[in-house]
Parts: sequence; structure tokens; C-alpha cells
Amino acid sequence: MEDNTYILKKTNEIITIDNKADLKSLILNMSVQAKRYILMFSHHLDNQLFDHKALYEAIKSLAIKNPHTYIQILLQDSQPISIKGHRLLTLTQRISSHIEIRVVAKKHLDIIETFLVFDDHSYIIHQHPDRYDAEANFYDVLKTKDLNEKFKKMWDHATIAHSLRPLNL
Repeated sequence: MEDNTYILKKTNEIITIDNKADLKSLILNMSVQAKRYILMFSHHLDNQLFDHKALYEAIKSLAIKNPHTYIQILLQDSQPISIKGHRLLTLTQRISSHIEIRVVAKKHLDIIETFLVFDDHSYIIHQHPDRYDAEANFYDVLKTKDLNEKFKKMWDHATIAHSLRPLNL
């Protein structure tokens, strides 16, 4: 996937991905271009897609950009990152005023796909956690609005995972 071909808030084209390398690149590309916020809904933040230095730096850069930027992460299962660790968990613990992780309510555990929303206009939908097929668009306000609303409803019912909080010793 060419990093300079697609531009947030400009490229209105459905992009289909069918492999891990392209999906990882797409997530990074959109994250680097985000200006205000990123919303992530994931089963467990797949390490192969979300736990690498370049994404960590992109998320960190957005989080400290200004007082109004934020990253919200909703997980169905927080145990894998709690046990194994994860760069985004570490970042959340360091910059908790701009990045927050919550665990979804039981009624949202049946949702299969992972999705990400970038600002008010861009999205990625990763269809199934066992495969790397995905759909994305760098400028689709209507689809992004739907995903944003879906995310916000789940966020409002989610809980803070105490196992993800840092220990203050």
C-alpha cells in the first residue's frame, strides 16, 4: 500500500485489503494523518497489527499534539494485553489524560469486526479477527458517522479495566 497515495479527508475511495502487511500499513497511514482523534474497537488489540514502534509513535504524537486530541480504545478482552503487555497499554498508562482503554459491556461481546475511526471522516473495518481482510475509506463522512455513533454507544456502557491501570508503588 502506497503511503502517499491516500490522504485523510481527500481520498473518497473504498479500499479493500486482504493481507496483514497492507492492513498494518493502512492502520499506520491513517493514524499518522489523524488530526483530532482515533477510536478503536477491537477484540484484543492484535499484537501483529497494533503493537509496533511506528504506531506507538503515531499515537503518541497525536495524543500530545494539543489538549483536545484523544484516543479511545474499546476491547472485548483486555486479558491478553494485561498479561503479555502492549505498547499502546504502556502509552495509555503514561498519557492517561489523552488515551483511555475500556472493556465493552457483555451485550457487545458478540461483535466480530474490529473498526477504527479517524477524525470525522475516515474509517477501517477489519472484518474478522482470524483473517486480515478489511475495508477502508479516507473520506466517507456518512459511514464514519455511523461507526462513530456505534462506538460512542458502546463506550458509554463500557467499564474501565482495573487490570490495565498502572500499579502505584
